[in-house]
Amino acid sequence: MEQISQIFADGSYFQLTALLVGALFFTMAGIREMRDESIYGYLFAAIGIFFMVIHGVLILNLAPSGSPVTHLNFLEWLIAFFAPALITVYLVFGFFNMLMSRVRTGMVKIFFGLTLLCYLFMLGSSWPLDARGIIVLIWSGLWFDVELGITG
Repeated sequence: MEQISQIFADGSYFQLTALLVGALFFTMAGIREMRDESIYGYLFAAIGIFFMVIHGVLILNLAPSGSPVTHLNFLEWLIAFFAPALITVYLVFGFFNMLMSRVRTGMVKIFFGLTLLCYLFMLGSSWPLDARGIIVLIWSGLWFDVELGITG
C-alpha cells in the first residue's frame, strides 16, 4: 500500500497517464491520416512519438532510485500506466462519437473501455502480472482494430 501512496503522492501518475493518452490519440490520428495519404499524418505521428518520449523521460527522471515507479517492468508498466490511458481513450472517443451522432460506434467504444476496466478490477492483484498484461495487450489490439475498422 505504501508503493501506491508514493506513486499518487505528487500527481506524477496522472501526468504520465495523460502523456500516454496524448500519445495514443495522436498516433491513431496519424495512422488514420496516413491511410488517407495526407501529409498531416506524419505530423500527428511525430506528435505522438513526442508524447511517448516525454513519458519515458519523465519516468526516468521522476523520482529517486528507491521509488517504485523507476523499478517497473514492462508488464507492470502496462497495468499501471497503459491500461488507464487505454480505458480513458476508449471512453473519450466513445463519448465523442456519441456527441457526433454516431451512437453505435460510441457505444462499442464505451463498452470496450468499461469491459477492460471491469476485467482488471475483477482479476485484481491476486492474478499474475502475465494474465493482466496480456489482457491489456489484447485490448490495445482491439482498440486499433476498432478505430481503423470503423474509419476505414
